[in-house]
Amino acid sequence: MTLVDKIRLLLLFLPLLIQSCDFTEKEKVGSSYYEINGSAQGTTFSIVYQDTLSRDFSSNIDSLLKEIDNQLSTYDSNSFISQFNNSNKNTFLIDSKDLFLECFNRSKYYNNVTNGYFNAAIFPLMDYWGFYNNKELDVDSSFIIDSIIPLIQMDSITIVSDSKNNKCITKKNINSMLDFNAIAQGYSVDLVADFLISEGVVNFLVEIGGEVTAKGINNKGNTWRIGIERPIEGSFIGEHGFQKVISLDSKSLATSGNYRKFKSINGKKVSHTINPLTGFSVNNNLLSVSVITDYAADADALATSFMVMGLDSSIKFINEYSDTTIKVYFIYDSLGNFKEWSNF
Repeated sequence: MTLVDKIRLLLLFLPLLIQSCDFTEKEKVGSSYYEINGSAQGTTFSIVYQDTLSRDFSSNIDSLLKEIDNQLSTYDSNSFISQFNNSNKNTFLIDSKDLFLECFNRSKYYNNVTNGYFNAAIFPLMDYWGFYNNKELDVDSSFIIDSIIPLIQMDSITIVSDSKNNKCITKKNINSMLDFNAIAQGYSVDLVADFLISEGVVNFLVEIGGEVTAKGINNKGNTWRIGIERPIEGSFIGEHGFQKVISLDSKSLATSGNYRKFKSINGKKVSHTINPLTGFSVNNNLLSVSVITDYAADADALATSFMVMGLDSSIKFINEYSDTTIKVYFIYDSLGNFKEWSNF
């Protein structure tokens, strides 16, 4: 899921709604449940957990999210990924950047299994379309095909070992750049969830920029429930209520959509969902894609991929993919009406 189009899932039946802030103290919300809110990765997060020992995990989570930003944030000019993107070298020492390496390897995997629809090397293309810089654009089709597409080939960026057996990342073209926005927030959710589990927490919900992992029950004794918005173009978050409510236990959910974030270029609407195979904005009838998997990083990557693929190709992929635990919920347009397709 691209960062510019996080379809924020509204969390139903949370014990208390608290304004997000720059990381502050935990807030007790009843029955030994606590909520932490803050800002990270250019978005907000909310973490609710039960702990009878009344432990405050805010500093631990703060440190974890800061390290994720230090390695993966394209919005931080000093982050590792920004240093790699802006380097004039073809080979860059990874050293101990395990989070970067994990996101890169997962991105390679999804680039392969989706036949290129998921592409973490898409940064130059998104930048050309002005989604990172808000620049005015006169679209040059031949420039996209001849000059941009060659820069966004994932197989041209590889992990190698140097003469001292240190892991390095290398790119054939120094102008190639990585962008983990379609997987990093989901991965961040997984890391926070893993931390809570390691501390013995059995009931929690982690949400970062709309990506969610839930385990156990909330303070009402119910399974966590997630509301998926009606995909009405130009609407504010929560303005038109929910299209569907999904119960979530020991699963992760990510949603991507085309109905809220777009640009107008030469009088034409351009979706932020760009097809890395063609270089142009997708034009299909999928409005919203929700993916449920064991891990949020996987849900994040697949939700983005399906938005690019479109309805028919996504259904074909799901029916043929070896992981039968993946569940999806699609909302698509059919002659001006909302239609739904799911495999659960």
